[in-house]
Amino acid sequence: MKSLEIRHSLFICFLLLIFACKAAELSRPKVGLVLSGGGAKGLAHIGVLKVIEETGLPIDYITGTSMGSIVGGLYAIGYRAADLEKLVLEQNWDDLIFDKISRRNISFEEKNDLGRYIASFPIDKGRVSLPAGLVAGQKISMLLADLTMSAHHIEDFNQLPIPFRCIATDIEKGEAVILDHGSLSEAIRASLSIPSAFTPIELEGQLLVDGGLIRNFPVTDVIDMGAELVIGVDVGTPLYSKKELNTLTRIMNQSIGLLGAEDTRKQRKRCDILIEPEVEKYNLMSFNDAAALIEQGEIAARKMLPEMELLASHLANFPRQPDLIPRTIIDSVYVKEIYIQGLRNVSRNLVYGKLKISRNSWLTPDQIFFAIERVYGSGFFESATYKLEPVADGVQLFIRVIEKTTDLLRFGLHYDSDMKSSLLANACFRNLLIQGSKLDLNLRISEFEGWESSYFIHTGWKPGFALGYAYLHDNFEIFLYDHESMLMATYDYSNSVNQIELLTIFSNSFALGGSIQLENTRIKPILTPYSSEEIDENYEYLNFVGHADFDSYDRTYFARKGVKLSGQVKLTYNISKTLDEYSPVKSYSLRYNEILEISDRFSLSGGFTAAKVSGKDIPPDYYVYLGGLLELRKGLYPLLGHKFMSVMTTNALIFTSSLQWEVFKEKYITFRADYARTGELLEELYRGNNSYYGLGITLGISTPVGPLEYTMMINPDNKKDKGSSFINFGYRF
Repeated sequence: MKSLEIRHSLFICFLLLIFACKAAELSRPKVGLVLSGGGAKGLAHIGVLKVIEETGLPIDYITGTSMGSIVGGLYAIGYRAADLEKLVLEQNWDDLIFDKISRRNISFEEKNDLGRYIASFPIDKGRVSLPAGLVAGQKISMLLADLTMSAHHIEDFNQLPIPFRCIATDIEKGEAVILDHGSLSEAIRASLSIPSAFTPIELEGQLLVDGGLIRNFPVTDVIDMGAELVIGVDVGTPLYSKKELNTLTRIMNQSIGLLGAEDTRKQRKRCDILIEPEVEKYNLMSFNDAAALIEQGEIAARKMLPEMELLASHLANFPRQPDLIPRTIIDSVYVKEIYIQGLRNVSRNLVYGKLKISRNSWLTPDQIFFAIERVYGSGFFESATYKLEPVADGVQLFIRVIEKTTDLLRFGLHYDSDMKSSLLANACFRNLLIQGSKLDLNLRISEFEGWESSYFIHTGWKPGFALGYAYLHDNFEIFLYDHESMLMATYDYSNSVNQIELLTIFSNSFALGGSIQLENTRIKPILTPYSSEEIDENYEYLNFVGHADFDSYDRTYFARKGVKLSGQVKLTYNISKTLDEYSPVKSYSLRYNEILEISDRFSLSGGFTAAKVSGKDIPPDYYVYLGGLLELRKGLYPLLGHKFMSVMTTNALIFTSSLQWEVFKEKYITFRADYARTGELLEELYRGNNSYYGLGITLGISTPVGPLEYTMMINPDNKKDKGSSFINFGYRF
């Protein structure tokens, strides 16, 4: 208690000295606010601001580092503490931190790659290296551009409603960089570029990372701006002892704060009011504890309430300053022109095609946000952001892109009960030989190997024509069952396809395509103890294929809403026979599934699959097969409660339904039911007796490396069936 009284007395003496010096001038002493870095712990700044606003203390200058630069920068343009609190509590931090852009804004041809790879390494000039950061920070960059929209036209941060500075680190020279001009959103993004977590930002020739490396608590900078009284909020954790350095998180915190620790000690001494929220038990990534962190900031600020109220009361004796202008809320802007900056190898038409917005039109911030996200979702850019410049009767929209200059080596993992474990190795090359091109090389390393190569050119012609060549090879075991689902024979199946395809991508959800395929299939017996007829054949096919696909799922796995629709027509000639024996086989398939989000935790799904094959001498691999839970490329359809490929037919109609319940965050229980009818003739689907049922329940978890699912299923019609189970881990490929 005595120390508090002594501190209070000293502060009074200090105020009297300051005000005595200023009395003759009648100019109010300027107050500076300093907000330190600290990752998620910086959310405590918002709680401090709530208390500052209660006291009525004017803030004349703000400096911030890392998370302090976000809170400080937004406060400087008119966001109040209540606005910031609402913003952080409603934010999906997982999506923001890990760059999870909406699947609906991913280009149609890129959707299959989403989440498929657990590790990605850049290839630059033929050499494989480590990435500059775990994530590009695109989502954060776009959010900052959106939140600072009202200040896009202000290049000098002294002209903001509250003059502002933020601090970054020049990673090349190891020096602090004071950011006081340019794009506010880019400056903040540079200040929070945690090394190895987010990619660095290049501004004016300097490669910038998190300012906390050198100056985590920029007090001297606010004094240099003209502040005579400084309120500092430090959420930086003191250095841990050797015994305390026992977790990866603590070591990461220590490594980031080590260089600036001595500087912070010096900076703290220059604060007139120092507020220290108790955030030691939190870490850089404790964003899901936002409410608790804000509360800790408020608690710490209230401990200093006597000093702040005293300061506010003395400042009230000076001539009143104009009230701070609140932030401008922009509902829409009239975009007169659209300019794209940074293109070198990618077609301008490709970007315009992804934007799907036009000049001389009113656009909401959300429309601009999703337009830029679609550009980034094309896969051709390291980053894509925007800036608005006011002109007469509207604004100009400047879209800034950074093209990918490195190719990628990527890896994925997968396991399921039928195909066992697999490792996928992928090499991706963009703009190779031709602008707007993409070369993909995939190798599946497993008991059942496979590989795929494709080269597609995005022409830029409307409505999104892409032309390409692909080679696909698959190898796995297929099975022959009797009518009671008893295994009769096992065969080795090897299939290779060369195809030329024309794809028309109308949107990120809808595409039409056609291809010509030269296909080779080899079927060899492995085990045929109960089969009366042994197949050992080599087939050559010429295929003409047309397809239409629509996909608006919000997720690849555990989707909550959206529609999937795919239809295919295929005409097949067996060219392994002589010309007079040509007999075309016709294949048709139509699949539809819709997911309705009925509440925050429940989603209802329903759909159907119709498949038909007709013709003389249908090859074995062109029949329709039902069973299992795998969805492979050709003629294999899932059916709960039945073994993989256990039902063979020429006509099938399958109905599916499910109820997904998110019991806890990213943890699911799904109740499923399937019903199918089959027949050698089409009319047997309606009048025949070949019906199949399946019931199942799936326990699922969404993990950083893909989904983990365990399905228990039964066939209610088979009294001997004691049920079966299926395990799936990772994204299928």
